[in-house]
Amino acid sequence: MQRFELLVEALRRAAPQSRPLDADPDRYAYLPFFEAYFSNFIEGTEFEVDEAARIVFDKEIPASRPEDAHDIIGTYRLVADPEEMVHTGHNADEFVALVKRRNATIMDGRPHKRPGAFKDVVNRVGGTYFVEPELVEGTLRAGYRLRNDLDTAWEKALLVAFVVAEVHPFDDGNGRTARVMMNAELQAASRSRIIIPTVFRQDYLDGLRMLSRRNDASVFIKAMRYAHDFTASVDYTDYAKAKRQLTEANAFEDPDSANQLKILGRAPVPSPTTPWRTG
Repeated sequence: MQRFELLVEALRRAAPQSRPLDADPDRYAYLPFFEAYFSNFIEGTEFEVDEAARIVFDKEIPASRPEDAHDIIGTYRLVADPEEMVHTGHNADEFVALVKRRNATIMDGRPHKRPGAFKDVVNRVGGTYFVEPELVEGTLRAGYRLRNDLDTAWEKALLVAFVVAEVHPFDDGNGRTARVMMNAELQAASRSRIIIPTVFRQDYLDGLRMLSRRNDASVFIKAMRYAHDFTASVDYTDYAKAKRQLTEANAFEDPDSANQLKILGRAPVPSPTTPWRTG
């Protein structure tokens, strides 16, 4: 809770961030697909983007990877549902129910992962241990209540994303669930969503780790601001155009690529360091 409170204070002190949705809704026609694609890719569910498109739109399920395919389909089903993506919860009860329901949808193709059920064994990544099972629901509720201390969708989106990621309430699908909760906050306020593309994976994870391990929220906020600006710069009107622009932005590059994520229409930062770390 101290870490959540630290993030709240850092968000309140940070410069404002707002990327309103374009007046033309067609601009976002294929955003949900790329959101689902990248959200799964950075968690290890890796397909070539055209293969993922055939899975989602043509229901071409690879015989050798049905579970991976259903991960993408489940995530897409959530983020492409305009009614679903404006629900953020009016209270802690609704918030907890949303987190569980969305995880159940994402992980529907992996019944052995107990979709939508809170973990019963403590989980960890490397040397980081997440919240113990008996404290999961209480910590989610307490984290959600801090949302009332924030004023903007941007601030609330980053808080709920970190709360879910830090609690790590499920056996699997925690990162994807966290990002769906984040983007629902933005969509509900008619703000651009945030995509974390493959090339930006390490920057995103570094931000989470710096906050989780060193109580430093600045890297997370700067990284997410950059990802937000990037996402808003792409035109998702049709698949080919969006893919072309994402390629131009280096979005499909490996995380260890020498090429950095670009914000389309913005002049390159003349610095050898990661662009969102400058300024």
